[in-house]
Amino acid sequence: MSRSSTRTVDVDCPAGTVRGVVHEDEGVRRFHSIAYSRIPAPFNDALAAEPSSLIDATTPRPDDTALSLTTPATARPGADLPVMVFIHGGRFEEGTHADPRTGAVGLCRRGVIQVQLGYRLRLAGLARFPDDAPSHFRAVHDCQLGLEWIQRNIEAFGGDPTNVTVVGQSAGAALTLWLSRRDHYRGEFRRVLSLSPAFPRMSYDARKPVLRSALGAPLTRSKLNALSRTAPARLERAYRRLRTFYFTDMALGPAPLEPAELAEVDIVVTSTREEMYATGAFADARGLGVVTLRGLGKRMGLPFARYRSYIGEARALSPANVSGRFFSDSLIRRWVDAVAEGAPGPLWQAELTSAYGPLRHSGELETLFTPGTRLNSWLVDYCGGARPGWPQYGPGRSVLRAEIDGPGCEVVEDPLGYVRRAFSAG
Repeated sequence: MSRSSTRTVDVDCPAGTVRGVVHEDEGVRRFHSIAYSRIPAPFNDALAAEPSSLIDATTPRPDDTALSLTTPATARPGADLPVMVFIHGGRFEEGTHADPRTGAVGLCRRGVIQVQLGYRLRLAGLARFPDDAPSHFRAVHDCQLGLEWIQRNIEAFGGDPTNVTVVGQSAGAALTLWLSRRDHYRGEFRRVLSLSPAFPRMSYDARKPVLRSALGAPLTRSKLNALSRTAPARLERAYRRLRTFYFTDMALGPAPLEPAELAEVDIVVTSTREEMYATGAFADARGLGVVTLRGLGKRMGLPFARYRSYIGEARALSPANVSGRFFSDSLIRRWVDAVAEGAPGPLWQAELTSAYGPLRHSGELETLFTPGTRLNSWLVDYCGGARPGWPQYGPGRSVLRAEIDGPGCEVVEDPLGYVRRAFSAG
């Protein structure tokens, strides 16, 4: 097996001289773990990174709050290539900007630059303090600084700062939508692809007493910064206790979702049809789906008065997977419907399925990032500025239902209507 042919390459940009690696056999340049910000303390807001004479981006540092950038090897300033910014998921507690599975090489071969954008996780990224502005979360602010870095510097790498698409999955999808709020959106991107967005059902303030009890200390910025230096394991234990207490949900995340606050930016929002079937598999395999639903329904946002009607509709759709259907709808699909119903700007909704069985949470990502697939070709076109290709969501509630790995593709009417009837606040 021949060794990969590599050499270093320098790109001069407003941030400084960025040194990356050219991979001749793959036809790409990689710039790893570029620090787009400076973080004075773990629980403080980040500041924009100062220009540096030389930025070493030759080696991935997956634990850093940073971005990684992959371009075609031939990309040069002025090429004006479309830019896809991917924000990873992971329940706001795991994931990295250095994930090698995001199809960067395939995108570059189709003329799309990929940026992977990292952000602070867990308490450092999502805890809030009294002096924070409303709807402010450090994880989101980190992403804003990353997008601003891209705006200032991407032209030097061959990208078009006026043609940026932000893509996120699960927790990352929630961030794409939060970045699209009117009080956050600054024009750094043109369009959004939000894959299976996941939000906590309760705000941080509502969960704060549980966290305070788990930590046994005041939840102030100064105290948490001090503990991060002197007792990081104590912070980690407190987070694990919070997560255990809210085991049916994400422990932390930006909330509450307010779709009416979104800016008028193009948004495609999707879900998989069987998002959380794995979560409900144990109960469903034993015929306990309805029992599970009755036991957890209210805690997971289903009003008691709607139990009977929801159980009937869930059984009709998924007779052998009532628990899996319930977890899918409560944890993911209710947010997809809420965004589609409430977003003031152009929005398209899709429900993704598989020809070979249930398509679970994250199950679309491999196909999305695999060159030659229909889904990957659609992504390239969308990043290039093409319209989504099916009717915009509106009064008729038209939704694309598409197999990611087969020929099935049709426009259906209001497939999440039963979710809205069960989980909406009205």
